[in-house]
Amino acid sequence: MRITGGMMITTLLADLRRAQQRLSTYQNRLASGKRVQRPSDDPVATVDSLRLRARLAEVERLRANAQDARDWLEMTDGALDRAGQIVQRARELAIRAASGTLPDSSLDAIAAEVQQLRDHLLEVANSTLGGVYLFGGYRTNQPPYAVDPASPTGVAYNGDGGAIEREIAPGVTLAVNVPGDAAFDPAFAALAQLATALAARDLDTVGGAAVAALDDALDGLLRWRAAVGAKANRIELGLNRLDEVRIDTERLLSDVEDADIAETAMRLAVSEAAYRAALMAGARIVQPTLMDFLR
Repeated sequence: MRITGGMMITTLLADLRRAQQRLSTYQNRLASGKRVQRPSDDPVATVDSLRLRARLAEVERLRANAQDARDWLEMTDGALDRAGQIVQRARELAIRAASGTLPDSSLDAIAAEVQQLRDHLLEVANSTLGGVYLFGGYRTNQPPYAVDPASPTGVAYNGDGGAIEREIAPGVTLAVNVPGDAAFDPAFAALAQLATALAARDLDTVGGAAVAALDDALDGLLRWRAAVGAKANRIELGLNRLDEVRIDTERLLSDVEDADIAETAMRLAVSEAAYRAALMAGARIVQPTLMDFLR
């Protein structure tokens, strides 16, 4: 078969285009650090990359849920702790008043402080996180407790028994809220009983039934704190596990997508040398003709 100059030039141009494409490929990989930039680069790796990215997105979603649950539980624990301090202070006042050695002015001062403790407890029971009320069940957009003079305790619960749940693992949900009526109603009732006994100067009730009611309310708050603490520990363990899964998934994704910098740099250098060699070879192929001299 006769090899013409046109055929040689056509072949040369095709070889140069392929060399340029290889050179561009390795330049892009080195600049971006990614081995797979489009599905055609590696279809199998593209499928693995999509699967790993979906897994990573799921892990991030679960981490966000777990962090939200942790914040909710931490705020709840703080509120229950403050409520316990209020009840404990009321108990100290009741023991002091029941001694029978205080004048009426001191008992009036204790009664006034008990009222202040009730008001403080009301604020604690209406605690919020980011504008969301913690102890109202599903009714998170309104205060769960309000002052109600007609109620024996002086307050009324306006929440419900709804459980606020967060998905902390695939298919696993955890209730993060504490029902306000279960946690705080006994404390409000005990404070109301103490206030009534102080107003009537019924010191036997102050030192007996009122203190017993305060003890029961305090025990209840401690039980709720223990339950919240157990859930918080579970959340923390779950977050640690999700962090491990995220790190493993990111490593696998890097193995699939990222370029080996040293290998890519070497291949780029080889491609550059091959491209230069092709240009030099082309310069020899395209020799001057008689027509070039006749111009």
